[in-house]
Amino acid sequence: MTLQELTYLITVISFLGGIAIFLFKKIVIEPLQKSINLLNDTLKGFKLSTDKELELHEKEIDYLKEKTTRHDEQIKTLFSKGGE
Repeated sequence: MTLQELTYLITVISFLGGIAIFLFKKIVIEPLQKSINLLNDTLKGFKLSTDKELELHEKEIDYLKEKTTRHDEQIKTLFSKGGE
């Protein structure tokens, strides 16, 4: 095999390898990247929604704690007045 034939063979292999890499990127990497980006956006939306729900639940818990404390105080007052 002469140097010219070897150079030709390397050129052809390099060209075919470049095509294979290009096709791999187009067929596999780009759709996968789009799916990852879409999933990321979905998760961001889910996080915002979950954070809002959590905040609402925390406010409701705080309100119920306040209400329970008031009821406890009222019960203590009733029992202390009833025992006199």
